[in-house]
Amino acid sequence: SGAKMSKSKGNVVNPDDFTKDYGADVFRLYLMFMGPYELGGDWSDKGISGTDRFVQKVYDIFTRYENILNNAKPKDVYNLDELNDFEKAVYKKINQTIKKYDEEINNFRFNTAIASLMELLNELKNIDKYSGEITAYTLQRFAVLIAPVAPHLGEECWNLIGNDISLMEKPVWYSYDQKALIEDIVKIAVQVNGKLRATIEMPTNSEQELVKKSVFQEEKVTKHTVGKQILKEIYVKNKIYNIVAK
Repeated sequence: SGAKMSKSKGNVVNPDDFTKDYGADVFRLYLMFMGPYELGGDWSDKGISGTDRFVQKVYDIFTRYENILNNAKPKDVYNLDELNDFEKAVYKKINQTIKKYDEEINNFRFNTAIASLMELLNELKNIDKYSGEITAYTLQRFAVLIAPVAPHLGEECWNLIGNDISLMEKPVWYSYDQKALIEDIVKIAVQVNGKLRATIEMPTNSEQELVKKSVFQEEKVTKHTVGKQILKEIYVKNKIYNIVAK
């Protein structure tokens, strides 16, 4: 475990043992997830159980929403304003994932493609707060995304939610909604010694490090801070950036 496989080291892993215990999809996913495709990676028996857990979680969600397409007919595109906050978050996430995944797969970056699916699965922790339509919209796309890297699982998930025609027979690919990729923007007031010196626009919920960079690119701010000692910086998320200088 933890070393590159080679015949001389006698540490070659027999795939049959793992496909027997975990199935071909988990084995394939783990091999792709270990690291960049062209570099190979260090095999770890513990690592594969993490991949197995991911597959089980995906399968459990789809089982929970078996035949959802019989009652819910999702549209191709939704207006963000019509969705609740949880639906909005997953709608953005899934469309961002389609775009990222597409780029990663086409560049043989399978490990980051799979990581984006794991992130998407994480977002689905709020799935019980979506309408049936948005749940169906999300699961349909998830099944299609997972199919290239875990074909048996993708096919099974596609089938579970109520699609009759096999993905293998009639492959489907979804395009992403460009509007869902745009981040929400907030205006942040920048104060130096209690006086408003600038207002900057940042993506919602930006971390302090990111905001700080933009703050100190503002001439109106640097004019009042250059050559001075900065005693304190206070950031109130999405609202205000306060600088105390002397």
